Amino acid sequence: MMTLLESLSGTNAYPVPLPALRSIAVRRGLDLDQMATKEQLDSPEYMRAKADLLMWLSGAPDISQGGQSYSFTDEQRDRFRKQAGQLYKEAESVEEGDKASPVYGYKGSVL
Repeated sequence: MMTLLESLSGTNAYPVPLPALRSIAVRRGLDLDQMATKEQLDSPEYMRAKADLLMWLSGAPDISQGGQSYSFTDEQRDRFRKQAGQLYKEAESVEEGDKASPVYGYKGSVL
C-alpha cells in the first residue's frame, strides 16, 4: 500500500519539494498521510490535486541535485498543461455525475 503523498510524488521523477505537495493537498482537502484507496484516487479532489501538480511541473525550474539533472523541454511542459486540463475536466464531470438530477422540459414543437 502507498500513501497519497507517495502516489502524488510518483507522478513524475522530478523532486517536487514537500511543502509544494502539502500546499496542493491542503488546497484540495487531502490528507497526504492517508493510505491511497481506489475511491480516493478516483475522487475529484485527488484528480484536481494531480492536475495542480502537473501545472506546477509545467513551470518547474531545471535543476541539478546530487549529480542528477532534471529538465523539461517546452513540449513536455505543454503536455503537462494539457494533461492537467484533461484532469480538471474529468474531475468536473465526475463531480457533476454525482450531482446529476433529472432535467424537466418538453421535446418537440407541441406542448
